[in-house]
Amino acid sequence: MITATQQDIINQAIQILEGTALTTLEALASRPCALAFTHEHYQPPTQDEVRALIALMGWSQNDVAKMVGVNYNPKKGSATVRRWKAKEGDTHARAIPYAAWRLMLIYAGVVQK
Repeated sequence: MITATQQDIINQAIQILEGTALTTLEALASRPCALAFTHEHYQPPTQDEVRALIALMGWSQNDVAKMVGVNYNPKKGSATVRRWKAKEGDTHARAIPYAAWRLMLIYAGVVQK
């Protein structure tokens, strides 16, 4: 049986993924953002790709913050992760550093190292 919290996470993931082609980890793995930084076709992830990975994995802001070593508040989440997930054009949006993105891909099983 799915709990209410799990259903909320599933519903959030569906909302985030609607309108994108990123509905599976396999789809994300085939994107240029999953390539190694040194690969000639690597491109930094978009905020949509960051949001998609977090949603597909069902991670909270705090989960991501702990995983990559940024500050977070147990009750409020992480301002840093919120900035990485912000819609493009938002004044608070920030690009995710490659090291943090790569760690997330590794933890998700999208890449090996």
